[in-house]
Amino acid sequence: MKKVLICDDDIFFAEGIKQDVLEIMGRENLHVETFVLEEQLEFYVAEHPDEPAIVMLDVKLKNNNGVNVAKNLQRANPDTQIIFMSGYDDYYLDVYEVEHIYFLKKPVKRQRLKQALSRAIQRLEQIKEANFHMPGRIGTEQIPLSIILYFEKEKRKIHIHSTEKRYSFYGRFEEIEEQLDERFLRCHNSYIVNIAKAQKLSDKKFFFENGRAIPISKSYYGQARNKFLEYLSNSL
Repeated sequence: MKKVLICDDDIFFAEGIKQDVLEIMGRENLHVETFVLEEQLEFYVAEHPDEPAIVMLDVKLKNNNGVNVAKNLQRANPDTQIIFMSGYDDYYLDVYEVEHIYFLKKPVKRQRLKQALSRAIQRLEQIKEANFHMPGRIGTEQIPLSIILYFEKEKRKIHIHSTEKRYSFYGRFEEIEEQLDERFLRCHNSYIVNIAKAQKLSDKKFFFENGRAIPISKSYYGQARNKFLEYLSNSL
């Protein structure tokens, strides 16, 4: 299901945009929700970390800067697609502090809104198509890279720990790494981790939502630490 979240301190404007979104995208397989307070939006996204959404966000909010809110949202879910909105030209440069898909000037023109939504949907589909092809007895299973926490090697068997379940197959890390993107790094002879899913790095370990602490071996620590810090700085 596609999800569009609209945050603006003008509830009448937000509801108007909601109706435009429903008319443009159709009501089938679509969830659209409006928020007046950015805290409500941030809480919603934090409660649904594995459901990437299109977020339409006013740059100037009542209690916060929309750019800061966007950073928090993408920290909770890096796949969140941000569409900024503003009635002021002063904020054009500010929005480039965070990755976003479009900037809409208020009053929002229908054609511009349509283009922004189309671009965001296309980007989400590209992310969704990024899969790990896991070999099996009866064929290949597609596992979205976005749900993988880490790979664990146990002799010749590989275990994939994800936000949904654990998968197992026979393989080699060298072959696995060929399918992975910049979110993944090898931190140990027995582990490849998704740094976008790591909650923190502490005491030479990566910590994940499933309660596991993945060790970082001495030979990989410098590279792993630098790459994780680089990822965090790009998310700020």
